[in-house]
Amino acid sequence: MAERKPYAATNENLIEHALAPAMRWLIAVALDGSTMTYGELKRMLEDNAGFSTIFATRIGFVAGMLMETIQEVEPGAPLINVLVVNQADRRPSEGAGVFMARRFGERRLRGEDTKSQYPQLWEENFKRAAGEVYSYTEAQWSALFERVFRVPLASPKIERDREKRHEGTEKDGIRIGRDYGSGGEGPFHKSLRMWVKDNPEAVHRTFTSASAETEVDLDSGDRVDVVYKLADRIVVLEVKSRISNEVDLIRGVFQCVKYRAVRQAMDVRDNAMVEAYLITETPLSGEISALVKRHGIRHFQAPRERS
Repeated sequence: MAERKPYAATNENLIEHALAPAMRWLIAVALDGSTMTYGELKRMLEDNAGFSTIFATRIGFVAGMLMETIQEVEPGAPLINVLVVNQADRRPSEGAGVFMARRFGERRLRGEDTKSQYPQLWEENFKRAAGEVYSYTEAQWSALFERVFRVPLASPKIERDREKRHEGTEKDGIRIGRDYGSGGEGPFHKSLRMWVKDNPEAVHRTFTSASAETEVDLDSGDRVDVVYKLADRIVVLEVKSRISNEVDLIRGVFQCVKYRAVRQAMDVRDNAMVEAYLITETPLSGEISALVKRHGIRHFQAPRERS
């Protein structure tokens, strides 16, 4: 006999028991620069939050009530509910239009048929809202969650939620994240990786305001050495230390190509700008330089002596 779930999907139970876990999972999605479908959120609530069957049409209620609850505490908070999207078009339902109308002062977004009547207006404001959500940092989300639900959301918990997003059940031979082999990550690679994470302005002067993360998991199961987030773009950076040979560098170029494509596909904004950098401690050979240029990858040679 199947175990009986403690919560029926009533309005009261959804408000009381679904909003906090939903926000936690959406924070992980936001920090990863991705989205969550209505079906995925439904299954997460049923599998991990103790709910019996939830009709898919009720998930819009959860997303809307979550945003209402957040705005009671912080009216200017990013519209994290827009990351709950339909599977077919990767866009939120029209209920999100009410929130976008209030935030951006566009009354036409309130209508029931806004998506079909004003598709360009909807798309522009949706992408604007998503961009604000993606720009929020982990520290900002953590502080907001604690203010809304009066319980802390520590960084290790957020990281665990992000890791769980990428855990599959099939033994398909794909290693999630980066495999450094039996010896683990080498000291030269780690030193360079952490320097790149801590010094975005040294890589390029326009990166001064970037928020930086290291060892960032993508939805493909890959892990990027460093990711910079700026208001107008995302930068993925692959690190190759002073001991990397020509084969390592060629692999690094194609890792940049892959990471850029995957990160762009993850972003709900069709026109999201994603740049890729190959970071080395040595000059590139003519062959590698040509390869980098051919694929539109940027290169930065980091100084070996770093304070």
